[in-house]
Amino acid sequence: MKSLISLFLIVVIANTRSYTLYKQCDSTWGQDQLGTSSNTICSAGCLISSVAMMLHTYGVTTDGTTTPRTMNTWLKKNNGYASGDLFVWASINNLGFIFQGKFTAAQAQNKFDAGQHVILCVNNGGHYVLMTSYSGDTFNVNDPGYSKTSYPASGVTNAATYTYSKLTFFKKHVLNLE
Repeated sequence: MKSLISLFLIVVIANTRSYTLYKQCDSTWGQDQLGTSSNTICSAGCLISSVAMMLHTYGVTTDGTTTPRTMNTWLKKNNGYASGDLFVWASINNLGFIFQGKFTAAQAQNKFDAGQHVILCVNNGGHYVLMTSYSGDTFNVNDPGYSKTSYPASGVTNAATYTYSKLTFFKKHVLNLE
């Protein structure tokens, strides 16, 4: 029994990721216009805040240290928005984070275990959070809009996943190769 508990703790700890936590309503960027829409980062910037957390954790810079503000500015300059403030999922591929697609909650666990980074769509499709781990049917998250730290799998609409490629980032930003 002791061995089983030890193994469980190793698996749980091994599958936990520590990401930067940003809040979309932070006074530094919360009132910034999101893309070219009338929304602000505070009112509708949960997705770009989640993306900024992921990039910042890996040292990827967007117009300086990656924050929701610099992520928003970078996306505006690099065709990262469609229709004002709709995030273009593959827009960060050149930064080394390669969009893999959207998946179910059950598939998100497998993608996470395979080392992919997972952004969960929750609250009936109205909110995005960055997954940090899971336990059973509960997803632990960095939530940029609320103080919640977890969501049940039943509350996940879909999951977008990314792989991180240092080679893609190096070729594009260090060697300046296309």
